[in-house]
Amino acid sequence: MRRDMELIRKILIDTANGLDNYRLYIGRSADADVNQVRNDEKLFYHIKIMAQKNLLNFKVIEDYGGICSVYDVELTWDGQDYLSTIEDDTIWNKTKGIAKEKGLEIAKVSFDVLKNLAMQQSKQMLGIE
Repeated sequence: MRRDMELIRKILIDTANGLDNYRLYIGRSADADVNQVRNDEKLFYHIKIMAQKNLLNFKVIEDYGGICSVYDVELTWDGQDYLSTIEDDTIWNKTKGIAKEKGLEIAKVSFDVLKNLAMQQSKQMLGIE
């Protein structure tokens, strides 16, 4: 599965705004349709890779009926730092625009390059560079 930087940004913003739990359908579940399961699996994958990058912490309870509860989701220092870099829509759109001008999809730009590019946009807006 390819990472979705828009979804990562949304999860960070939602977490900062107080959304700290998710009830997800993972795998086969009689309670959810195929699209719901696919979307929930994508969301869970992104939460896990965000934790690997130290953007957030969470706890999880998985049952064997296909339901997964992700709770106590909270931003780490690194997550707060990254969010402060990309939260502003103008900066985010400029960052994506620069990647697109270079012929790159945002998902194919490394996390660190994307963060540095967004920081550069912030500095330009503040007149620092």
